[in-house]
Amino acid sequence: MGTPTARNSGSDSEVSDCISVGPDDIVEAARMVIGERDGSKVLADRYRKANSAAELCLENEEYQQAMALYYDASQSADEMCERFLKLLMKTAPNSSHRVLLVEWLSWRLRYYTTQYDYHLAVAQTLSGLPREEWIARLETILVLSQTLVTKLLPILGEAEDVSVKLRIRELLRDWVSGIKRLVENLKSWGMASAQASRVLEWALDSNIGAD
Repeated sequence: MGTPTARNSGSDSEVSDCISVGPDDIVEAARMVIGERDGSKVLADRYRKANSAAELCLENEEYQQAMALYYDASQSADEMCERFLKLLMKTAPNSSHRVLLVEWLSWRLRYYTTQYDYHLAVAQTLSGLPREEWIARLETILVLSQTLVTKLLPILGEAEDVSVKLRIRELLRDWVSGIKRLVENLKSWGMASAQASRVLEWALDSNIGAD
């Protein structure tokens, strides 16, 4: 597959109207990409090696070691996600693109919150071991939502766009309110979850959604 050839179908002003970046912005973006490359390669290699080693441990029935290796692989993948997210925010051509990216993240977070509310509703109709299994699934989804929130916090701290900051703050307030409601419902329905309480404590201690 060959390299695409640029077509001069319009004037330079048409191009600048589509993407509001100048030469300095392009140079800075290139520097960031190059600067991230080495670190990203290390993380990618660590992920692949840990994943392969974990599969081998499973085959050899070394389950404790496999657990540790899979956890290490997941951490590497999470760090890669954060790297690329920061890079996307920094190299976005304008505020509209950054807001669009935040919107995508916000709906992913809403998906998680709706899912653990759904799992809670199902758990309420069950008893015994089935109920405990659904609560365990709920806790897993809750932790995934917490992980996504940790990706939004650096963006909030570094963003210069007021629209981006306001959108993230609103989203975080809604998330914390949802966790509070979840913990209250769990307690009132006799389905305590230490994980849910820990996530709420972390959010409150981190002052998330307070401003």
